Amino acid sequence: MILVGYASAHGSTKGIAEEISRRLIKAGLRAEVRSIEDVRTVETCDAVVLGSAIHNMKWLPPAATFVRSHATELSRRPTWLFSVGSLGETSSFLGPRAAKLFRRMRGDRDTTEMAVFRRAIRPRSHRNFAGAIERAHWNRIGGLFLNAFGGSYGDHRDGRDVDAWADEIARELLTTDESRGHRGEVEEQRLP
Repeated sequence: MILVGYASAHGSTKGIAEEISRRLIKAGLRAEVRSIEDVRTVETCDAVVLGSAIHNMKWLPPAATFVRSHATELSRRPTWLFSVGSLGETSSFLGPRAAKLFRRMRGDRDTTEMAVFRRAIRPRSHRNFAGAIERAHWNRIGGLFLNAFGGSYGDHRDGRDVDAWADEIARELLTTDESRGHRGEVEEQRLP
């Protein structure tokens, strides 16, 4: 079974986790989506996909604590990580020029926290996705920041990017010996 665990502040990360799980199931794998706060162990999982909303350039505390507490277990199985914030790989709630600038500044560098996670659990990959933002989610200063960088409120999740990343995970699991135990009742399907 593949665990797709998430820590979500306003629902964007949960929605992305649910879509990843749907894609894995569509590919013929057994997957279950759960809030990280409801997961006690990953010992019974064949693979893990974990994601968190980003606040102040860090994963939410329950997600960060989960990774630290389960680092040994996670390092022993295929694990993928995703982060949901203002700047995804393909979309952003910042304006196009600001998004391009911030992506260039970020480059391939990890945050300090993600660098620690990479050393501790050696995830197969980490993906950044943009989330959804409503006026009520940010205070006045946050609203001024968004306006200054040409951003907009709304749902900025890129479903095609989420699906493509989930399909990469499915292909990797289905083409390796690690796929034993992942497959569900559905016959293996070719991914688009």
